[in-house]
Amino acid sequence: MFKQRATSSLAFDFTFIVAIALALIPCVIISFIIKEREKQLKHMQVISGVNLIGYWGSNTISDLIKAYIPIFFIILFSKLFDLQYEGMWAIFLMFPLAIVPFTYVTSFIFVNDTIAQIMTLFLHFLGGGIMPLVVSTLQIIPSTISTGD
Repeated sequence: MFKQRATSSLAFDFTFIVAIALALIPCVIISFIIKEREKQLKHMQVISGVNLIGYWGSNTISDLIKAYIPIFFIILFSKLFDLQYEGMWAIFLMFPLAIVPFTYVTSFIFVNDTIAQIMTLFLHFLGGGIMPLVVSTLQIIPSTISTGD
C-alpha cells in the first residue's frame, strides 16, 4: 500500500510540473496571434499578395514547432530520469495537435494580449495543474455513501 502511494505521489509531482510547463505553450501562441490582430499584420500581408491558406498554414506549422520543442525536452527528461507512465508518449505527441487549434479559437475571446496571456495561463494551469490534485485527493477519500441504512 505504501509503495503504491509513493508511486502515485511521484506520478502526481511529475504531472504537476509538466502541467505548468505545458500551460505556457498556449500563452506564447495566443500573444502572437492577438498582437498580429492588433497591428493588422495579416491584413497587410494579404494586401501584399499572401494567400490565406499559406498564411494560416505557415502560422500553424510554426506554432506546432514551437509546441513540439518543449514536448521533446519533456520526453527526453522523462526518459533520462526513468519516469515511464502508460500512455504518456501518445498524450505528449497529440498535445500540440490539440492545443494549437484550441488556442486559435480562444484567441477570438480577447482583444488585449496581456489579458489573453493571463487568462490562458490560468485556464490551462487550472485544467492541467489543479484538477489532477482534486482528482487524486478525491480518490484518497474513502467512499462514504450510505445505502440508506
